[in-house]
Amino acid sequence: MKNLLITLAVVLAACAAAYGVIYTLSGDRAMHAAAREGDAMAWLRAEFHLDNARFAAIKRLHDDYSVACGGHCAAIMAARDRRAPAAEIAALEKVCVDAMTAHFQRVAAVMSPAQGERYLATVLPRIAGYEHHGAPNLRMSP
Repeated sequence: MKNLLITLAVVLAACAAAYGVIYTLSGDRAMHAAAREGDAMAWLRAEFHLDNARFAAIKRLHDDYSVACGGHCAAIMAARDRRAPAAEIAALEKVCVDAMTAHFQRVAAVMSPAQGERYLATVLPRIAGYEHHGAPNLRMSP
């Protein structure tokens, strides 16, 4: 039993060390830092290898959409605060999800076709069961 516990501890330590090495050596450090700090735009630029022109266009789309997004969130939270009927809240949430989906599709259209597809595959699942407590972020689980 003692040897089993020691072996198990050594295996777990080796796995943790291997994960750390692979994480450190793989990918872009800028992407890891952006994700760790929750900077969605820096993550987007690093993850999808955006050049300056594409990044600027996407940043404009993001800035323009953030006003609408804030309005959707405010409307949903206000409806919840006043205990609106479930159907009203569901309708507001649908408007929000539809608007996010359209925004994500506009962003993907600025990227190369392959990167746009990968972007949509990354972000669209995050809004499927979205709770609508504020804008989506990098720390949300899919």
